[in-house]
Amino acid sequence: MLPKTATLPRSIAHDFSLTYASTQNLPAHERSGVQVAHDRPVVVGPALTGARWVAVNACCNGTTSHRQAVNPINGAFYVAERFAIDFARLTPDLRLFDGDPEQLASWPGYGAEVVSAARGVVVGTRDGIADNVPVGSLPPITLDNIGGNYVVVDIGGGKFAYYAHLQPGSFTVGVGDRVRRGQALGLVGNSGNTDFPHLHFHVMDSPSPLASDGLPYEFNFFTSPGTIVNGDDVLAGEPATFDPTLSGPHSRQIPMDVQVVDFPS
Repeated sequence: MLPKTATLPRSIAHDFSLTYASTQNLPAHERSGVQVAHDRPVVVGPALTGARWVAVNACCNGTTSHRQAVNPINGAFYVAERFAIDFARLTPDLRLFDGDPEQLASWPGYGAEVVSAARGVVVGTRDGIADNVPVGSLPPITLDNIGGNYVVVDIGGGKFAYYAHLQPGSFTVGVGDRVRRGQALGLVGNSGNTDFPHLHFHVMDSPSPLASDGLPYEFNFFTSPGTIVNGDDVLAGEPATFDPTLSGPHSRQIPMDVQVVDFPS
């Protein structure tokens, strides 16, 4: 990590030293590199309101299902979910579900209102996909249904906000509608490639949820009680406990993986 006063490089080179289990006529050293973008992340408002939202599969804890999802489409590779977050809600007593986990009503985030994180124009929707029964009942996943019911909003500057896994029939907007920050879009559901109710949110560089690259973004404000440290227990229905290192108010930041977030109501 560079200090704040450092000048950013124009590019970064990565050198790889390779060894093989058997003798092969392959190179032992490789170099790869990336160009460094100097654009600042777009600042958005919350896509949800209220307390106890867990940032699941968020930045930057190794290879989550978002960061390692590379989409080969039409001869190109895209990493649309690079900065994506799955927002699942805890109950007031800090459990992921209350009651039978196979019932949608047991999940406190189910049916929560999803709001636009920025003003813009709705440029894509998908509706009519039924919610899954939670925990282990995924339907066959295709390119058509992977995001479930979703809304895409053009927020300007070549950036598009994506809200996925919504409840069928819950949309309050359609393609061509102008939306303001905080305007209702639909309800949290469990449609598409999801095992439990949550909102999948990310910002991308095209209106296609898959044929796009994920862009960094920051929420203008949130507070946090900390980061969950007993993830396996929480998945089993036990209350969450927190590491308080990231507790407190956060301005122009993105939540870290399994950080619990309170958005303004």
